[in-house]
Amino acid sequence: MKIDKNIAARIVREEAKASESGPLDAAWTEKVDRLSRLCADGVSATHIAFLATAMLAKAVDRRADLFAIKPTHAPGNLNAFSARTLCHSVIVPLAAELGFSIGVTGREPLNNQPYFRMTRLGDDTPVHPGGRAAFDYMVELVRELTALKDEALAREALRAFIAVRRRYQPRYTDHDDGASITPDRLVLAITRLVNDDSEGGRRAQAVVAGLMDIFAGPDRVESGRINDPSRKYPGDVCVRSNDDPEIWEKAIEVRDKPVTMHDVQIFGKKCVDMGVREAAVVMVSGAQQALDTAALTRWANGFGIGLTLFRGWPGFVEQALFWSGEPKPEAARRAIQFIHQRLVAVEASPAAVVLWQSLVRAD
Repeated sequence: MKIDKNIAARIVREEAKASESGPLDAAWTEKVDRLSRLCADGVSATHIAFLATAMLAKAVDRRADLFAIKPTHAPGNLNAFSARTLCHSVIVPLAAELGFSIGVTGREPLNNQPYFRMTRLGDDTPVHPGGRAAFDYMVELVRELTALKDEALAREALRAFIAVRRRYQPRYTDHDDGASITPDRLVLAITRLVNDDSEGGRRAQAVVAGLMDIFAGPDRVESGRINDPSRKYPGDVCVRSNDDPEIWEKAIEVRDKPVTMHDVQIFGKKCVDMGVREAAVVMVSGAQQALDTAALTRWANGFGIGLTLFRGWPGFVEQALFWSGEPKPEAARRAIQFIHQRLVAVEASPAAVVLWQSLVRAD
């Protein structure tokens, strides 16, 4: 079955508009909210994107087989459809345009597990235990959608989905261009920001990426999504070579939990394997124990790489500001904006951005 993308897009737009003022199906509103809570408590929010895709397919054509999501694996099934294509080409761009969250930010949500490995929904593809409750509930909802006999009923479900997921869409305040800070206060603000709430390491990673933006410029600094299983970067924050963008000049691992000698060596070995000659670990946990720096340096020398350990924020901030190419007070001021932008990019909470603005606001 070919799902007409233009018709699908029109339906999403119409239901998004209707969700702003029209009546909402109370049952579907509660169901979408329950799935949202289960995903927040689990390890994967991809199930939210899949439910939106299933709703839209049913809203376009009630005959769509919501379990036959890969036509190449459903020979002879005229109602099979490509969930991946519908999600990528319609759901993802319109979620961004219309302001509702589908749980994930990548361009290809259904390239994630378990959907990447599935031949059809419900084929017993392994699901991460932490996401099992959300997945099972989502499949239950898909069965309810399958039983609907009318596209209009599926549209009501989609309308409720959009209304609920708009509430889950982060909305960030703008950066204050007038903010200013001294280098010493910058260290204190960073410490307060990260200690307030780890957010799974997001805040610390955003800070390191923002400081590297001062040193190398945002165009050379790459910072992947937290816990991304398909990470193609050697570290949490990486800097590309100024001469050859295909070469990683530096790789930095950021940890706000205690780091062991083996943790450092595993990261260093990854850098060796990916051709990175300069590696650093930023360790900002208050419970971090001293490591045998001399032994780690000898280990790194054996592989021909440079290895630098930063314990706490002062040393790392000092180095980043010093090597920025600008006077330290000016570099500290610019760090405010870069860290703000990186907090948004790693999907830190809106509360983190508000806290950052309050911490760097001039007295």
